[in-house]
Amino acid sequence: MKFTLHCLNDHIDIDLKPEIIGEKLTMAGLELDGLIDLAAGLEKVEVGVLLSVEQHPNADRLTCCKVKVGQDTLSIVCGAKNHKTADKVAVARIGANLPNGLKIKKGKIRGELSEGMLCSVAELGLADSAEGILILPPKAEPGTPIADILGCSGTQFELDLTPNRGDCLGIRGIARELGVLTKSQLKPLIPVVDVTDDTIAQVEIEDNEGCPRYGGRIIRGVKIAPSPAWLKERLESVGLRPINNVVDITNYILMDLNHPLHAFDLAQLKLPLVVRRAKDGEALTTLDEVERSLSPEMTLIADQARPLALAGIMGGEESGVSDTTTDIFLEAAYFNPITTARTGRTLTIQSDSRHRFERGVDPLGLELALDRATELIIELAGGSASPINMVDTGTWQQPAPIPFRPERINQLGGINLSHNDMEEMLIGIGCKKTNDKKFQPPSHRHDLVIEEDLLEEVVRLFGYDKVPSSLPRIEVDVPVINPDVAVNKKIRKLMTGLGYFEAINYAFVSPALQEQFDPGVPTTALLNPISEEQSVMRSTLICGLIESAKRNLSRGNSILKLFEVGRVFRPTDNDGIVEEDRVAVLLTGAIGEKNWHTADRQVDFFDIKGDMLGLISGLVDTPCTLEIGGPDFLHPGRKAVVCLGRDKKEIGWIGELHPQIQESLDAAAPLFMFELICQNLHPQKDNKTAKKGLETISRYQSVERDFAFLLADNVPAGPFLEAIIAVDREIIRKVTLFDLYTGEHMQAGEKSLAIKVILQADDRTLTDSETQKLSDEIINRVRDEFNATQR
Repeated sequence: MKFTLHCLNDHIDIDLKPEIIGEKLTMAGLELDGLIDLAAGLEKVEVGVLLSVEQHPNADRLTCCKVKVGQDTLSIVCGAKNHKTADKVAVARIGANLPNGLKIKKGKIRGELSEGMLCSVAELGLADSAEGILILPPKAEPGTPIADILGCSGTQFELDLTPNRGDCLGIRGIARELGVLTKSQLKPLIPVVDVTDDTIAQVEIEDNEGCPRYGGRIIRGVKIAPSPAWLKERLESVGLRPINNVVDITNYILMDLNHPLHAFDLAQLKLPLVVRRAKDGEALTTLDEVERSLSPEMTLIADQARPLALAGIMGGEESGVSDTTTDIFLEAAYFNPITTARTGRTLTIQSDSRHRFERGVDPLGLELALDRATELIIELAGGSASPINMVDTGTWQQPAPIPFRPERINQLGGINLSHNDMEEMLIGIGCKKTNDKKFQPPSHRHDLVIEEDLLEEVVRLFGYDKVPSSLPRIEVDVPVINPDVAVNKKIRKLMTGLGYFEAINYAFVSPALQEQFDPGVPTTALLNPISEEQSVMRSTLICGLIESAKRNLSRGNSILKLFEVGRVFRPTDNDGIVEEDRVAVLLTGAIGEKNWHTADRQVDFFDIKGDMLGLISGLVDTPCTLEIGGPDFLHPGRKAVVCLGRDKKEIGWIGELHPQIQESLDAAAPLFMFELICQNLHPQKDNKTAKKGLETISRYQSVERDFAFLLADNVPAGPFLEAIIAVDREIIRKVTLFDLYTGEHMQAGEKSLAIKVILQADDRTLTDSETQKLSDEIINRVRDEFNATQR
């Protein structure tokens, strides 16, 4: 929102420096984005009168001019041809730094002295180019600063307003705020319109939802002409381009009173005007000369023959005011903010009108805007006005009164204001006090709805910087830690301790990726997806890690240790969705960095298996086993299902990515990964708070026994080792597989496993007979369960 101090003074008398005004507005929540001196670069540019214009003796295209500027007479060489003796011109004195960056110095041009410069509009920063120098009106007084003549003196403010403060998109709204902040009174604004035409501006509203109120009047006998200098200056100072007197007045009211207006050429209309929904396939060419295809959810202003304007956004090209217009239909309306915003987004139209209507204008401000615009039109363009025809559908409501409890405002706001001070602030912004200790919000403040809104207004106008700082005295109960949050936090700690980096991916994935890594699972589609690539909710975390790996590998990061803890969304049998926390891990690349004493080694299945077992053991004491199985996107011979406990509850999977998928990722090394359900990694309730005690190391010597067994090659080693441990869990301390042989001298379908078993007791040294007995039991156990024979 841009405005100048000149415009602000039209509504309020305020004698403060611009910097102070900006600070007060900022502290009240209307953030100052910038202050611009409109006269910057014009400080040494004044009005001069040409005393003589003679041909330069040494150049055909130059003239030598004598210019009177105030009390001084200057000699200036000029290259333009559009000036003559007695013309009033803009003279830049020596030392001037013009807005276009030109610095004026004393010098000689082709041998003739030049003590300044005659300026064009381009050199004054008013246009990109110019054919000659600027010729000023004859009434311009020599010596007058050019900024005063051009109306570009003063300070321009630019505010960065929040969407809820649409009332401050007009200068009167800002003046209202300053009035409360400085305890100054707004100047009364009571337009005087002499109604001399009894013609009724015929209006019908069919779209009651899109347009709750619509008003119009007819003004006959106007004369379209350029606007006077003061009006042009008002518009140009805030970045609006003057067009003609009638259009400029509607733009001035938009800027001044925050109410968009539109003037139709009455000769182009077939009354009555109708505010209705667009018909399917209907088209309208707007003022920006673009033909737009409309749809039935859009609100239009139309006559009996055609659409005329997009309600609240932009007028049509064919019905607007032109140089030949003599009679106008002047409209003001209150359009539905949601409908206006939706239409603007659909058609991708940005306009000052849309910007205001979608934030909500004042429904009760239509008459004031129409009268003020009519007053100015009659003053600047002539004509006779008809009465306002205001059509109200009753589909909007006055804001409901809000309870007002000063004690509560002081308590919650941490301030200590009197009731009178609070009431003065609220009345200053337009609220009205009712008889039942409530305040009626003004119709221009759509953001005041509940008591806390009044609290915010009081504290804001009092000054956030004046609110004393103090720590509240309250008793805080120690929060109960959510077990899911605690487990996820511990997983992150354990994985980062293992050297992994956490990845955070969107919970939305593409249907194709979802089907590749979780085939057969029904997808949960989003109603309003960001894109087709993010249109369904993920049912597995590995999709995101694969995408992260793809991006990293494409950028040359060949060593990856990534993990993600997040939520997946899986459908249930009754068309519901269950949310589940999981942890997924991805590993690829070399172990460590290349150096002179250690050979390179790529990570393998057992590296990620070790990291997974380290993670699980850091969370629960329950033994973990790997069973045959796993998703189809993993390597057929290097994957497994992860199970927990003696009942072998499935909690996830582990494996190497299928070579075909690895090739599509352009990965040089295999990718290893696992995914676990976090819910199954909670500590058991009986061990949740138990502290592990110290374990005494046995003082007695351990015994090692090596075994080699022949068994079928389809027997997994895991259950085989578990069976050996189960022979005597107190004495058998460790069982290790240290060799696998399937080569020469072995029958087809047979393999040899070499096992090391460590035996040790806590209370004695084992005798040879005890050791032999355990060895025999081990041999008999694996023979009975797995048909294994000792080599």
